[in-house]
Formats: sequence, structure tokens, C-alpha cells
Amino acid sequence: MKAVLVVAVVAAVGLGVWAREPDPVPLIHGLASLAIPGLGQYLNGEYNKALVHFAVDVGIVVGGWYLVSVLPYYGPFSLYWGLGLAHTAWALYSGWDAYTVALRQRGLSLELRPQGLSFGFNF
Repeated sequence: MKAVLVVAVVAAVGLGVWAREPDPVPLIHGLASLAIPGLGQYLNGEYNKALVHFAVDVGIVVGGWYLVSVLPYYGPFSLYWGLGLAHTAWALYSGWDAYTVALRQRGLSLELRPQGLSFGFNF
């Protein structure tokens, strides 16, 4: 009898935790846009913004490669590092944008404030 009670309590606690799991969709949209800038915006239904994010990323990569190949090489620091940093920074911004928009679409918000990150519900 005690074993049944223990199993019931564990199952109830497990179901309670499972029911409060956050919606994974905003995280998926953010990671999609981190992998391919613009994909998360497309999944959010922001088609024009998705096109802009993707075009900026292509411009960074193509224009950056052209610029790096034209400019001379200076010492131990290659300009390819700057190209990689620019691409990474844009991918991070695009992922953050897709994540926060997906949260807002579901009635949640995540904002960066001087005190730190702020999480809220928008009803």
C-alpha cells in the first residue's frame, strides 16, 4: 500500500513539473535564427524581416570575403577574424530577436534592463 502511495505522489509531482514546462517554440525559433539568420523570423511569420536578416548575413559573408581578399595582409592578425566576428555577432542578434518576438507572440516577455534580465507575462 505504501508503494502505491509513493508511486502516486511521484507521478503527481512529475505531472505537475511537466505541466509547468516552458513552451519550447521560442527557443526553437531563436536557435533556428542563430543557425541561419532569418529562419527564426520566418517561423515567427515576419517574412520581410526574415528576408532582411538573411540578406544582411549574405552581405556580411560575401562582401566580407571580397573585402578580405582585396585588402593586404597585415602581420599576425588576419582580417578573416573580423569577418568571423561580424558574422557571429549578426547571428547572435538575429537569434535573440527571433527568440524575444516568439516570446511576445505567446504573451511572454524577456527584456534586458539595467538591473538584469526581466521576465514578464503580457495578457
